[in-house]
Amino acid sequence: MSKVSLHWIIRIYFWILILLLILFSKSPFDFMVLNTFLGYLPIEISFQLRRFNDRRSLAFWCLLIVWMIFYPNAPYVVTDLMHLSLLHPYTSVNGILKDDPKIWLTFAMMIVCAMSCFILGSLSLSKVARQLTDLTTPQHPRLKNLWIVIFSLLAGVGIYIGRFLRLHSAYLIFTPSWFWRQLFGIWSLKMVEFVLIMSAMQLLIYWLLKIFQRASSEI
Repeated sequence: MSKVSLHWIIRIYFWILILLLILFSKSPFDFMVLNTFLGYLPIEISFQLRRFNDRRSLAFWCLLIVWMIFYPNAPYVVTDLMHLSLLHPYTSVNGILKDDPKIWLTFAMMIVCAMSCFILGSLSLSKVARQLTDLTTPQHPRLKNLWIVIFSLLAGVGIYIGRFLRLHSAYLIFTPSWFWRQLFGIWSLKMVEFVLIMSAMQLLIYWLLKIFQRASSEI
């Protein structure tokens, strides 16, 4: 399968997923439409980066910056799973899970959206890190791993900003000075611990994907 056809499969998959969210997600879970779309954006941007595969290209560096701004939205969707508590899935009598199909449909859609954005986002992370390494330091291919760690840490900061300051990546583009003022005031021990946890989660998922990829090639 060519890269172009694979990219279109992923695009169509997300378009269908977002359409299903528009049709079936009800308040208070309708926020998943926007969050899933934002989680898809860095994946799409990583596809476009290959069109400017030249370190002398201004378009490449501009698009890379845009990808860095929007990439945290991909792992961010996993934190939306905390909202599953709003389903109140347990009966008040004996604490057994309810068998209401509406609850399980919402559960299934949120899991699918979170895993889709996280896993395919991790693949875009790998893709971008490899391309950046190939263009800047082709003689040191292992520097790709350093970029992955750096981008994961930055994404951890982005997740914290989005989850606790309720700021989207678009604020950095449209109101950058105000955004940076907000950013300088968030640093604390709890914030650093949160960023490390989110970064470790991303790196673990990335490592597992690589393990699965290697295992599948040996089968």
